[in-house]
Amino acid sequence: MYRIKKIEKRISAVSYKQFIDFTRNKKMLLIFFIFPILYIVLKIVAGKEFGSDGLSFILMHSILVPLLITATIVAEEKEKGTLKLLIMSGVKAYEYFIGIAFSMMGFIIAGMLLFELSGATSSFDAVFVALFTILADIISMFIGAVIGRITANQTNVGPIAVPVTLLIFFAPMLQQIKPEFIFPSKYLYSGILLKIMSTCTYSHRDIFWMGVNFAMIFILFLLVFNTKNLIKSVSHS
Repeated sequence: MYRIKKIEKRISAVSYKQFIDFTRNKKMLLIFFIFPILYIVLKIVAGKEFGSDGLSFILMHSILVPLLITATIVAEEKEKGTLKLLIMSGVKAYEYFIGIAFSMMGFIIAGMLLFELSGATSSFDAVFVALFTILADIISMFIGAVIGRITANQTNVGPIAVPVTLLIFFAPMLQQIKPEFIFPSKYLYSGILLKIMSTCTYSHRDIFWMGVNFAMIFILFLLVFNTKNLIKSVSHS
């Protein structure tokens, strides 16, 4: 019980620190809310011609935001030495990740609430869609953590994270150009989420392949983003 309380205390400390960092970083706040704000502005300017379906905006919000911000946080704190200080203070890799993920998820959900209030989710407003979206957010965070871990510094995050994000986002849409290119739309987590939001339905196959995506990325995350590897990375930074 004492050990669990210590773990909770360390996670809470990391989460609180990250929350404060977010509120002080205007660039991060802009990234968190850029897609709901952009959707609202376009809806006001274009009106009925723009339509009410915010599917593509929400999909990008669930992929780019958690991926890019997680990668940036890890690379930045590794470069500044903050991550080294946390690790040397006894914070485990999973505690660090959970701490920043909790704080980040609050801002991501706030962005989703803006989508909800603006009517962007009117065509797929269902609890199970929200659950799949949260799972996609977590997968994107795992990918971001891996990118942040392997990049040398914060400057190198963009050239890696942005192409990865665009690939994950646009790959499922290739089926519209080439119908035979169905692999990403059926098996990639972004394609599964796109299909669920488009049809507002899900199948056992969707659950299975979303689970496969989660498991594969999680295994990669464990191999790359563990305490031993973090100690090695911060010792060379």
